[in-house]
Amino acid sequence: MTAEVTPRALPRHITPHRLIWLAAGLFLLVMSVLLALRMGARPVSWGDIWQSLVAYDPDSPDHIVIWQIRLPRVVGALLCGGSLGVAGTMMQALTRNPLADPGLLGVNAGAALGVMLCTIALGITDPAQFIWAALGGAALASGLVFTLGGNAPSRTGRLILAGAAVSALFYALIRGLLLVSRSSLEVYRVWVLGGFDNVSLDMVSTLLPFLIVGLLLAFVAGFSLNALQLGESTAQGLGVRVGLLQLLTGAAIVILCGTTVAMAGPIAFIGLIVPHLARATAPADIRWLSLYSAVYGALLMGLADILARSALFSGHMQAGVMSAILGGPVLIWLVRSKGVRAL
Repeated sequence: MTAEVTPRALPRHITPHRLIWLAAGLFLLVMSVLLALRMGARPVSWGDIWQSLVAYDPDSPDHIVIWQIRLPRVVGALLCGGSLGVAGTMMQALTRNPLADPGLLGVNAGAALGVMLCTIALGITDPAQFIWAALGGAALASGLVFTLGGNAPSRTGRLILAGAAVSALFYALIRGLLLVSRSSLEVYRVWVLGGFDNVSLDMVSTLLPFLIVGLLLAFVAGFSLNALQLGESTAQGLGVRVGLLQLLTGAAIVILCGTTVAMAGPIAFIGLIVPHLARATAPADIRWLSLYSAVYGALLMGLADILARSALFSGHMQAGVMSAILGGPVLIWLVRSKGVRAL
C-alpha cells in the first residue's frame, strides 16, 4: 500500500487568482523593458537588442546606444519605481493612512534639499558622495513631519498637513539657494522634474547597495507591521516593540526615498498610487503587499518613462512629470473616496 502524496496547499490568503495578478505584472514588466530598449530616436531591431545583451560589440553603434543610454535608463526607472512602491507601502502601513506618500509627507523634499546643498555649496555632482546628504535630508524631513503631525491613528490627518508644510519650507530653501548660485539653476531645473536621462550603469552600481539595504529593512519590518495594523496596544500585547518597529520602518523609507532622489530626482505619486493597486490584487500580508508594490511600481515607472520618451511628447518630457500627470487624478479620487477616513 502506497501513501498518496498531495501537493502542499497554498496559504489561505495566497490564492491562484492573486498569483495570476503577480505573474501578469511580471510579464508586463518584461514587455515594458523590451519596448524601452527598442524605443528611441535611433531604431534598433530585436536582433540587435539580443546580440547586445549576449555578445556586446563595443564597435557597434546600436550596442553602444543600448548599453550606454537605454539600458541604464531602464534599470534606473525600474529600481526607482520599485523602491518608491515599497516605500509607499511601508509609509501607509506605518501611519495607517491611505494618503501617506514619500512626496506628500516631505521625504522627497528633504532628500532634494540635501542634494542641492551638496551640489551648490560643495560642488559635488557624484551620487556616490551626495547620497549621504540625500539620506540626511530625508531623515530630517521625516523627523520633522512625525514630530509635527504625530503618528497616532486619530491624528493621521495632521501628517498630511505637516508634510505639506515641510515640503513647502524645504523647496523654498532650495529656491533661496538657487538665488545664491544661479549657475546651478539649469541643472536643478532638469533634475527637480525627476528623470533618468543622466543615469549610468556606474551610478546604478554605486547606489544599488543602498536600495538593497532599504528593501531588506522593509522586509524585516513587514513581519511586525501586520500586527501594527490592529493598533499599537494590540501590537504591544502581541510582543511587538513598537518604537523599534517605527525606527526600522522609518529607516527603510528614508533609505529607499533618499537613494531614489539621489539617482533620479524627486518623483511624486508613485508611492501613493502603487500600494492601492497592490491592495486590490495582493494578499493582505505587508510582505506580499511590498512584493506586489515593487513589481507594480517598477512597471508604472517604466511605462511613465516610455510615455515621456514617446513621439507624443517629442521625446522631451521627464518621467517625473509624467508620473505626476498620471498620479494627480488618482490623488483627487483618493481624497474624495477616502479623504474623510484618512483625515
